[in-house]
Amino acid sequence: MAEVRTLQDSVQTQKSTSAVRSQKTVLQYSVAGGDSQAVTWEQVTNLSDITGFNGSANMADVTRLDSESKEKSPGLQDWGQVTIALFINFKEASHKALLEAKQKGTLLQFKLTLSDGSTIEFKAYVKDFPISAKVDQYVAGSINLEITGDITVKPSTSSVDHAKPTT
Repeated sequence: MAEVRTLQDSVQTQKSTSAVRSQKTVLQYSVAGGDSQAVTWEQVTNLSDITGFNGSANMADVTRLDSESKEKSPGLQDWGQVTIALFINFKEASHKALLEAKQKGTLLQFKLTLSDGSTIEFKAYVKDFPISAKVDQYVAGSINLEITGDITVKPSTSSVDHAKPTT
């Protein structure tokens, strides 16, 4: 005889996920400087996508003549770039500030806050600021930020499961 399972049985055996929702993720910037506690953060508006921290450390060959196989050691960490996609509107102070930072070569400090409250702080230069305007679409851009130095990751201390939809 086949085992009969109810919907209630399935719900009880499902495991919760620790995934963090993308919605409500916020990117802020400030002119890079001293202690982040004294920083005045401004939000980057109209953000639609963020990807990055795609760098890697160079691997130095440290193979000796008496080695049995190749031996390597990591060099300095390079966090690479962060790309932010957004809908461009130069009436927005954050868009004007990012373009000005590119024009002047200004180092900015950034704080990415995920929906669960976890943060990633980093310093970066605005490497490029391409803009796209297409038929039947909104003016958009994908701004590349070149990270300099290390990043600081602060996990959230919240125990709320942010992967579950709120009712």
